[in-house]
Amino acid sequence: MVVVTAVLALLSLTAAPSLADDKDYQPQDWQLTGTFGVNYSSGNYGTPINTNVLLGLPTLSLGTGNFKFSASIPYMRIDGRGLVVFDASGNPIVINRRTTLPPALRTGWGDVNFSASYTIPPAVLDDFEVRLTGVTKVPTGSARKRLSTGEYDFGASVDISRQFGIWGPFVTVGYLNLGQPAGFTLYNTTSVSAGTSLVLSDNLVAVASYDYDSADSPLVPAGHELSGSLSWMRDDHITLMGYGTVGLSAGSPDLGVGFLISYGLK
Repeated sequence: MVVVTAVLALLSLTAAPSLADDKDYQPQDWQLTGTFGVNYSSGNYGTPINTNVLLGLPTLSLGTGNFKFSASIPYMRIDGRGLVVFDASGNPIVINRRTTLPPALRTGWGDVNFSASYTIPPAVLDDFEVRLTGVTKVPTGSARKRLSTGEYDFGASVDISRQFGIWGPFVTVGYLNLGQPAGFTLYNTTSVSAGTSLVLSDNLVAVASYDYDSADSPLVPAGHELSGSLSWMRDDHITLMGYGTVGLSAGSPDLGVGFLISYGLK
């Protein structure tokens, strides 16, 4: 699940080591962060032909101390049979498997995604850090062009992590309530991610994880993925991240790669 909010969650994990090491952490002034990235994924989702997705990922975040608020809207280029849209966590949903349809190319802005999170700092919970996040998807994308389900999604997740030297193992559990477009059956989903961050140097952090998402429609099974990223904190303002995913089931893209650049202003 490395699209939109999932990618931003991966990016936030790369900052966890510095926060976890600071037991005297105190809330800071408001910080505005702009992030832009490009994501490419490809998968057949149980059909005879691949669907290729290229996304531009602009995101704006506002945070202070333990709170963070984000808004994003992807620009989408989908080349395939028109089978795939995305939920509020960035997971692909197959809403049509009619293989008689010819391949089609569609482009345009997707749905607006909002998230809000609160982090309980490690000094409070005996070095454990807990982040609570709520997400919602507002259906601004075109349902006619098959860029959106045309319905709202709502979800929540809990991320628990702890720093052990250079290692930062984490577990994230989420639940998503999917809107029900007319004529299709979608399931509410649960997700679990487990992995670790690894501090390679003062400004270089790697993250690896296994990600599971339950089936979101009767057409495709649950999603299983392996994902990894490498982030370089150039200074207090700029972070660069490259990432990749490998799908282990028909419910996930076969592969995905992407790059993000983030700039923060205090």
